[in-house]
Amino acid sequence: DYKPIFETARAALRSCPPDHNFANAIKQTAEAALRTTQRIASLRHDLLGRIFHTVLDTARYDGSYYTTTAAATLLATLAIRADMCLWHDIDEFKSLRITDPACGTGTLLMAAAERIYDISPYLRDDEETGRALIENVLSGYDVNLTATHMAATTLGLMSPTTQFRSMKIGRAFLGVDGEGDAYLGSLEFLDSQPRMMSWPNSTQPVSQIDSGDPMGSADHADLVIMNPPFTRDSLRHDQFSKAHERKLKSREQRLFRNKPVHLSSIGSAFVVLADYIRKAQGATIATILPLVAATNKSGLQIRKFLGSRYFVQYIITSHDPERIYFSENTTIGEMLLVCRQSEADARNKPPTQVINLAINPSTPADALTTAAAIASGTVESRGIGTRQTVSASKIEAGNWGAVQFLSPHLCTQYFKLAQGELFSSNTLGNIAQVGPLGRRIREAFNRTSMPDAQGRAALWQHDTEVTQSMHAEPDTHIAAVTRYTHRADSYWKQRSKLLLPTHLNLPTIRTTSVRLTSASVGSLWVPCRIDVPERVLVNYEKALCAFLNSSIGVLSILGDRTNKKPTYPNMSLDDLRKLIVPDFAALGDEAIQTLASAYDAHADKTLLPLPEMDDCDVRRALDDAVCAALGVDTEVVATIRRQLAAEPSVTGRRYGE
Repeated sequence: DYKPIFETARAALRSCPPDHNFANAIKQTAEAALRTTQRIASLRHDLLGRIFHTVLDTARYDGSYYTTTAAATLLATLAIRADMCLWHDIDEFKSLRITDPACGTGTLLMAAAERIYDISPYLRDDEETGRALIENVLSGYDVNLTATHMAATTLGLMSPTTQFRSMKIGRAFLGVDGEGDAYLGSLEFLDSQPRMMSWPNSTQPVSQIDSGDPMGSADHADLVIMNPPFTRDSLRHDQFSKAHERKLKSREQRLFRNKPVHLSSIGSAFVVLADYIRKAQGATIATILPLVAATNKSGLQIRKFLGSRYFVQYIITSHDPERIYFSENTTIGEMLLVCRQSEADARNKPPTQVINLAINPSTPADALTTAAAIASGTVESRGIGTRQTVSASKIEAGNWGAVQFLSPHLCTQYFKLAQGELFSSNTLGNIAQVGPLGRRIREAFNRTSMPDAQGRAALWQHDTEVTQSMHAEPDTHIAAVTRYTHRADSYWKQRSKLLLPTHLNLPTIRTTSVRLTSASVGSLWVPCRIDVPERVLVNYEKALCAFLNSSIGVLSILGDRTNKKPTYPNMSLDDLRKLIVPDFAALGDEAIQTLASAYDAHADKTLLPLPEMDDCDVRRALDDAVCAALGVDTEVVATIRRQLAAEPSVTGRRYGE
């Protein structure tokens, strides 16, 4: 792939006069270039990898996203410890195994190499050490030919005399072969071994598959370090024909049967693979995963899997609105995990350190500073972020909710709320029917400028310039789509006066629940029908609306939200049904009446946007009513209100700005 580039460069050099000074200058430049490229921490950018992942047109289908050099440095620094190896023993060093089963252009493997150089005073930064690293220690697999070329090229800079065939970088076949058999790249290790693609050359076509390639069997790894692909099921394998896509999806079903893998995203499958190829004793898994894996129901099984089989040492998230991710070309939240192998039960494991970063490091040098602060427990004093210790029993049970807020106090208060420690509570799904979702309404109804024969209307938009109070009015007429008349009738029967939002732009929204004069449906709103007799329904609706617009109500909504994009959560029906709300049946009529009266007093008053909630008189009045009705300490609620107003996901700005 690089022949035209190198041929042109060689021709240019050979055309220069054979001058001694010029030759020395070229030699010194080459030596300086090699020294620089061997030291990833001295580079602001891994330019080769960034360019490749920027122009890669299949990323949305195969989930290939470039790991920033800063994130790679941070993860490798925390994962590789000084006691991982007797570094002065060259034989033991050569027996060390570090594997990336989704290596892409090799950014994480290079970061691991850099960490090894930094951690050991016994290793010389010379070609002998470089050759040991790339021929013995480091191995990687990917499904993309150009990515494996780039990984080999990048690693080869540590030992320019090493030939590609001596490196442990391999291309694992993803697709359907000529016999109609489907293969899933390096994930095939879970069954037997992948089909490995040979390096293309003048006598061997690219399409040839060589099952006997030495890369076809993985060494058991001391460290599996990876940023596995994650693409939702509806997009995965769309680069193939429909027939081949079906075969690949069928292969996934067979390969992941009885494993804690949720096929809504493939990232969890690589976690299971990492567990499979790691060594029996003392192994570590260091990985980047979508942040939703820490919060969503779909990630529960993989959280329990890691929590039960490993000591999850670090969970690191970014609450930096400018960079909520650790990969480029993506806008979703991510987390870093460092998991050490442990045979101890939850009672004997140390607690997990959950590090929520206020500033996500943007350079390798900053990442080293952040790693040092994390390891020394000084992230707060250095202004880097916050730290929480979470018991191994919670981690093993899949309760990773400490990632939701930068403020540890908010995480603690939400846990108390969920456990019923603040007041007698229930989940919304246990007391009400929630739905239909807005996309169902958009399918079954059209917006119209005039009312139809049934006079149907809906609250379609969540316009913060219009919807600024708890009381709202429909903003559009709707009529059933002709071919969906029966479906529209069914949805209309589920209408309610009480509506909940599904799309929350946290820096601008004012209301987190509204009540209409007449029952309706919505596009960005979902009806909520409380299961109580009609004679008390009005007070229940008012009380619930007042609660959900209070500070504790906002905490309930954000405390277990889907954190794909923290500043703009999209609430699914499951998210709404698991909201923590007062158990009105246990609290009694007086509590209901207190909250209903607060609604009546403030329903038409303007609420300030959430970042200004601590200065909002209406919000403070609702909080006072919640404290009186539910018996919550006023100072607890005031602190929740202040800290919510300062959360980066609420303000859309870095903490303190």
